[in-house]
Amino acid sequence: MAELRVTPYANPLTGLSNDVIQGLLGYMKDKRRTQQMQGLAGLLESTGIPKTVERAAYAESPAGLLNALTNVNRANVPLLKPETADALLTLSPVPSGANKAAMAVGRAGERVAERVVPQIMERGGLPADILQGMAQNTRSNVFLETKPKTPNPLVGSRYETEYIGGLAPKTPTKIEDLQGSSFMILPWDSTTRNMKITSVSDEVLPEAVITEGGQDFARALANIEKEIGGTSGESIAKRIMERVKIAQQENLAAGGSGQVFMLPSTMSTYAENFSTMPTEVLLQLIKKADLPKSRIDTINQQIRSFKDVDGNQNFTGFKGIETIEGQKQLFTGEGVNDTAGELRKAFVNRMYLKDNQKAIGFNEEDLVNALTDEALRGLPRGYAGNTIIRANPEGLLTPSNHKSYSTNFAGTYGGSLEGGLLGNVPVEILLPKSYGKIEREFAGKRGDMRSNVIGALEKRKAGISDVVDQEMIDNYYKYIAEKELGLLD
Repeated sequence: MAELRVTPYANPLTGLSNDVIQGLLGYMKDKRRTQQMQGLAGLLESTGIPKTVERAAYAESPAGLLNALTNVNRANVPLLKPETADALLTLSPVPSGANKAAMAVGRAGERVAERVVPQIMERGGLPADILQGMAQNTRSNVFLETKPKTPNPLVGSRYETEYIGGLAPKTPTKIEDLQGSSFMILPWDSTTRNMKITSVSDEVLPEAVITEGGQDFARALANIEKEIGGTSGESIAKRIMERVKIAQQENLAAGGSGQVFMLPSTMSTYAENFSTMPTEVLLQLIKKADLPKSRIDTINQQIRSFKDVDGNQNFTGFKGIETIEGQKQLFTGEGVNDTAGELRKAFVNRMYLKDNQKAIGFNEEDLVNALTDEALRGLPRGYAGNTIIRANPEGLLTPSNHKSYSTNFAGTYGGSLEGGLLGNVPVEILLPKSYGKIEREFAGKRGDMRSNVIGALEKRKAGISDVVDQEMIDNYYKYIAEKELGLLD
């Protein structure tokens, strides 16, 4: 059946080229394609070529073409439309590129991708050989250059994950249904739970890494059955339970219900590096990269000379990434003057240096996104609402089978505040009284005020919880409404 259009092409030849390009884009953007193929579709669109060809196909005269591709009749704007400028920039390194698309007319599916994409996308910033490899379904396990002002759309998308099940469904919870209880926050990384990471930067991992952290920890069916709310080091787990008991006492004294809810709060960027997951992936990438001895020696020295916030070099006893002993240290901490978690943080920090990314052949953005819960991606520190955990002040601490932490503390998944991504709100919306009190206390002191207040809310034992009252409920919905209207962006 012939394709139906509201407006026929004025230029049939250009229209034919437009059909080829749009068909190619449709094929590449199909959800059945690989992530790298879908990402490449976005890169192709970013060149401006598809939109420019489409506009040219409908231009009925030279004057119409001029109006379609430029702003010649408009004042106080650039002469060229953005897509036209992008297309010219794309094609400038290969003047014959404009004619190359015609070579693919009549070809479909992957043959179009194989021939058209590398020729159209041949430009500075992304080497043609990399694009050729991706278009032909080969791997591109390399470091890709990207900059904040000119981001590479592939960077951050080159990973494969698979959900393995075992989580209870998210339960939308209305904040008004929790009225009379108290909220308190806990710092929590933004990784996933029960996701199998099979590749990073298009490099297939010899052994898939199963994620075990994040706010979905409380949603794990096994943890719900055992009434496990979270896990940490033993001393911190004890402190959390003490904080819960104090919050319950404060709630009852204020006329509340006695119920306390723990709200996992987003942490700063790279908080996940304490866990074993980034290290497990990186060790596999390093092994597959077959690094020369000079690079291995450089990395080992970078780790040994790493300084903590106080200027201490605690990892001079690190045995080396190439040794069995050194790899074990990353999980045991034996032979260094700090914990295994701190050693892992130093290790990942050094691996994320650009020269090491290039040598190993990966982008840190790919690994970070492979680990990060999509519901929390991009959120700064101090946002909560994605998960709420019903605390049990009488609950016991139990040994944990988590690879990074030793001790479970009591609690049960209590739902997720309604609003999807909008359910994540700044902690000052959910703890207005405690936040405001500490903020006044810190007035005039050095440092970032919000960061200092959040730190106090995460660490102090008393005065860090708020009763859910009508004022909090109204402020919550006011924030959500303003967010939906874009007033807070």
